[in-house]
Amino acid sequence: MKEVEVPDYFTPNPKRPLEADRLIEFLRKFWGYFLTAIFLLMFLSGSIVRVGAGERAVLFNIFGGVEKRILGEGIHIIAPFIQKATVYDVKQATYSFASEDQNSQGHIVGGEIHSLTSDGQKVDIELSVRLRPVPDKLWLLHKHIGPNYLYKIVVPKTRTVLREVLAAYPVEDVYSGKRQEIQNMIQDFLKKDLEKKYFIEVEEILFRNVKFSKEFQDAIDRKQQAYQEFLKMEYVVAGERAKKDAKISQAEGEAKAINLRVNALRSNPDFIRYRRAQVFGKRAKLIFTDNFD
Repeated sequence: MKEVEVPDYFTPNPKRPLEADRLIEFLRKFWGYFLTAIFLLMFLSGSIVRVGAGERAVLFNIFGGVEKRILGEGIHIIAPFIQKATVYDVKQATYSFASEDQNSQGHIVGGEIHSLTSDGQKVDIELSVRLRPVPDKLWLLHKHIGPNYLYKIVVPKTRTVLREVLAAYPVEDVYSGKRQEIQNMIQDFLKKDLEKKYFIEVEEILFRNVKFSKEFQDAIDRKQQAYQEFLKMEYVVAGERAKKDAKISQAEGEAKAINLRVNALRSNPDFIRYRRAQVFGKRAKLIFTDNFD
């Protein structure tokens, strides 16, 4: 029977202390290089700022606060541990106030906006806002508001301006002809306010959907139905009027034709004899003379 050799785990291995000593000696010899490499990597990673297409960067200096200069697209070198760069996207972007379960253009930043009209009717509006930070004033935006300007300023301002404007219009104006006027007014007010005070440029505001209360919607449906009935009756009346006008025109034409014939007969008595001859033909046994009546 062949004997099985069992490894000895308890007797110390003389090679292990030797390997550990070599590792310690290597670290003692080159630890300065390792620290230098680590520091160099940290320095380079903190000193290089990459600004992509459609972006700008703002610098914060620990000694002087937010710097007034703006970094454009490209690679920039800054002082690590002293300067910190914050990159902003300055391209036009669309943000929507809409229901989560509905498809909407742009990034959804809030639900539909609930408001009241001047006559106390409830209106729910879904809209989109297209805007961007003003590039050359980006350092002011960063200093006074910060990167979260969308939820700090844009969202509450949009809700406030919309409600203030709608409060000046009755629900009929929102439903019918003045909706575009209301939309333009909201856009003008929001544009002036955001650009002047908060350095945000508003390009456009667009109503996506307008919802009314059930009572008002029912009233609209009834009005639409009544209007369709009115159009139908108006069409019928117009048709009867057209028929009447046609008959009148026909009667007037016939009367005019009769008058023309009478005048022609009066001016040419021989024509009467000619017509009688045509009517009676060979059956006529009368001899027409000039004295024939």
